[in-house]
Parts: sequence; C-alpha cells; structure tokens
Amino acid sequence: MADREMADAEMADGRLVAGRYRLLRPLAAGGASQVWLATDEMLHRRVTVRKCGLTMPQARALARIGDPNLLGVLDVLPGDDEPWIVLEYVPARSLLQVVREAGPLEPARAATIGLAVLHALTAMGSTGVPHVDVEPATVLIGDAGRVVLSDIGPPLTTADSGAVRGSARYRAPERASGEGPTVPADLWSLGATLLHAVEGRPPAAGGTPDPPRQAGRLTAVLESLLRADPSARPSPSEVEEALRRVATPPPPAEERPAAAAVPPAPQRFRWAVLAAVTVIAAAAAAGAAATRTGDDRVAPRPPAPATPSARPHQALPRGFTWWNDPAGFRVAVPRGWRHRHDPGGVLALTGPPGRPTLRVSGPAGRPPDVFTALTAEESRRTLAAYRRVRIEALPGPSAAVWEYTFQDPSGVPMRGQRRLLVTDGHAYALEWRAPRSAWAANLPTVTVVLDSFEPVAGA
Repeated sequence: MADREMADAEMADGRLVAGRYRLLRPLAAGGASQVWLATDEMLHRRVTVRKCGLTMPQARALARIGDPNLLGVLDVLPGDDEPWIVLEYVPARSLLQVVREAGPLEPARAATIGLAVLHALTAMGSTGVPHVDVEPATVLIGDAGRVVLSDIGPPLTTADSGAVRGSARYRAPERASGEGPTVPADLWSLGATLLHAVEGRPPAAGGTPDPPRQAGRLTAVLESLLRADPSARPSPSEVEEALRRVATPPPPAEERPAAAAVPPAPQRFRWAVLAAVTVIAAAAAAGAAATRTGDDRVAPRPPAPATPSARPHQALPRGFTWWNDPAGFRVAVPRGWRHRHDPGGVLALTGPPGRPTLRVSGPAGRPPDVFTALTAEESRRTLAAYRRVRIEALPGPSAAVWEYTFQDPSGVPMRGQRRLLVTDGHAYALEWRAPRSAWAANLPTVTVVLDSFEPVAGA
C-alpha cells in the first residue's frame, strides 16, 4: 500500500471529519479512492465516508441523482485536494460474495439484478460521471433485497474481492486499447458481470468470455452484450426490454390455456418493469382469500364467463385475480387486496398492510401529448422532498411514464410511478406508490398488475 493509502487508512482511528462524521474503520482502499465506515454524530446513524478523484461539480451532480440503485449522497464536503462524499450505509454482500457462498444464480434472478444495475448506470450517465468499474464486487445485494451499484468514481480495491476485482475480465475489449469509458463499454461490463452470476465463475481472461452454459433464457442477452464490436451491442433501452422478458417468468404450465381453445388475445400495452420468480410467489401468496362487504372489501374473484365485462381468458400467475371495474377497464390484482372508489371515481387498490397502493383513473379525454401531460401534472404536484427520477415516452401507442421519489406525511421515504396511456380515444392513468425500502420487493407485483391493465369494451 502506498504511503498516502496507509496514512488515509490510519484516519479511521476515531478521526472526526467536518466536526460530525467519526471514522470507524476502513471499508476499502486503493487506487484513487478510500472508503470508511463512519458514524454521523449529529443524527446518530451509520454512514459511509469516501474520498475519491471527483471534482466538486461532479460530486454535487451525483448528490442530485437520488436513485435507489445507487448509494444516496448525504453530504459533500470540500477537502484539501478532493471532496469528501458522505453516502448512506447499506448492510449488504457483494454479488461476488453471494455467488461464492450460494453458487450460481437462476437466470431470472440475475436479470432482475441486471435491471437494477442498468438503472443505476443510466442515472449516473445523466450526470456525465462514468462508473468504469461494473463487476460482481461493486454490485451490492442489501440485506432487505435492495440492489446497489457502488464505487462511484475511480475504482477501488477491497480485501474480500479476490484476484478478479478490478481486472480486465470485466473490462470491455476496446478499453484495453486506450479508449475512455462509454455506454457500450459499461454494457459489456454488465454482461460480463451477469455471466459470472449465472456461471458461478469469472469470465475468461483476454476480453473474449466463454459462451454461456447455464444462462438459459438469459443466453441471448449475454451474447449481445458481450459482442466485441461496440457498435454491435444493443442500446440501454433494448437491454432493459430484453432483461424484463427474462426477469418476468411465464405463467405456470398448468395455467396456460390450450392454443386451440383460446381466441386471439386483445392488444395489450407491455409495461413490465422487472420481477424475480421467488418474490412473485411471495407477493402473490401474501393476500387473504376472505371477502368482505362495504366500501373497503377484498377484490372479488373473477366473474362468471357470462358477465358482460369479461374478456377472453388470459392466464395469470397463481394468486392473482381480475378486477373488472364499472368504469370500463380490468386489471389483475393479488387476491386479498382491498379496493375503494375515491371521490371522482378514482379506483384505489391496496395491499393488506396498507401499502403498496395502485390508483387508476379514467377514462378521460385524450390529451394532445401524453409526455406533455405528465410534465404538466408534475408542475402541479406538491410533495415533500420531491425528486424526479424520469419522465419519458414508452413504446407503444400514446404511453408515457413519470417516476419520482418523495416523503409521505409521516416522514416515510416513498417512490411512485405514474403511467398515462391513450387507447380508443380515452386516457387512463395508473399510479403506483410504495415505500422506497420495499420498492424492489414489490416490483414483481407491479409487473403483473401494470402488464394486465386493459380497457373493456361494452362494460
């Protein structure tokens, strides 16, 4: 270890930074970065304190991201030569550790992790600060299931990382020839990381990984990410769509209708976000099967085939049922979810603990442009600690999404996603809200619910 690294590591012996952050012990040191576990003596909480080769403008840009797949920046402090960055502390194991201890991951689980890392890379890309070090050691799996891409800024070296940490095994071939960090290079590193996750071992050295053998439905995604020619790799949006398809499991075979017995399904807007097989099972089974009367009753079982609002059968994952709304749409919800109609006819569907909540409004008049309509809604919305994650158009006819974080009246950090679509000349809005700490665990349910929504003619 260089003299400077030794000196920095010794700072952990109780040194107080900015009169507030007490350094406890080093978490990582090497290259141009040092990281310590520390205590915020003002708020009495654990934090991570880091010095790395970023400028103050870069550090401030990172602080504005607020993405759940990146460690939240709590404070940025000027230093003698580079800033100190105070980050949230997430108890977690690296993906490298998880694979070492539990073996290779199932393709759906790896795809779910890949979606989270891709989301983090996209958020960082908006700041102009590259990550340049995507590999299993920098992907953290939190104790509560949260996936976080760590090590923003110059790469680190850690004691538990082994020989592959920071090696060329996860670095795109063009980086070896001196090219700087690019989006295609980060995608190659993502592919190499996911290859390690499903194969249980590092990719082969030399920039040409061995073909996947245990990747299953993830194979085609990995092969496209690991193409030697950067221009031949898919775009981030294409990678996202492909990973969603792998992460969302097909319905069980016994629930799939025979092809000859089912008429063609109506056109649907594919809004899948991400899912994991095991979490879907837990989320679907969480509801109770009891039925109540009154305005706060459990979502009913599917109507009989003769009900006018029923559409041709579409298989649902086990534990879900259809909600057929008098307003002229239907949506799949977990059994046991409660419903109510707020003033104005807005439908609210809520899980047994009271969260998460899905609100559906419409049909309404067609807006001139769904993207502009969501932007206008954002300007009128007043939420505590509000921060935009994204507003963007979605594939398909007249659909857009607005994703954001905020704080509810009781002080709980929340995340929301509002989707607006137009079909048959009518606009529908679906808004999903859940605590940020439970966002990832609820995404499998979001996948099924949002993907199932459709207007019902003649209802």
